[in-house]
Amino acid sequence: MTFAELDFKQFCDLRSEFVDFKIQDMTTESMISFIREVMYKETEELGQQDLKDQVDKYDENLYDILVSYVKDEENADEVLEEFKHERWVDD
Repeated sequence: MTFAELDFKQFCDLRSEFVDFKIQDMTTESMISFIREVMYKETEELGQQDLKDQVDKYDENLYDILVSYVKDEENADEVLEEFKHERWVDD
C-alpha cells in the first residue's frame, strides 16, 4: 500500500489503533519492561529531595523503608517484604 493522506481524526484513529495493536501483541514481560523504563525515565532527572517528594506522594511510609533497604540496614529486606505483603494483600 502506498502512503495515504489522512485527515487529523483519521490520523489520530490510526495512531490509536496501532498502539492498541502493539499492546495486544506484547507479552507480560515486555509490558513490565516498558513500564519500568518509562517510570525510570520519569524519575531520572529528579534530585534526592524531589524523588523523596514523589515517593512520599505515592506512600508516606515507603521512603524510609526503601532508604533502609538500599543502605542495606539490618532487617531492611524483611521490613520491605512485609510492607509489600501488607500492601498487596490488603488491596
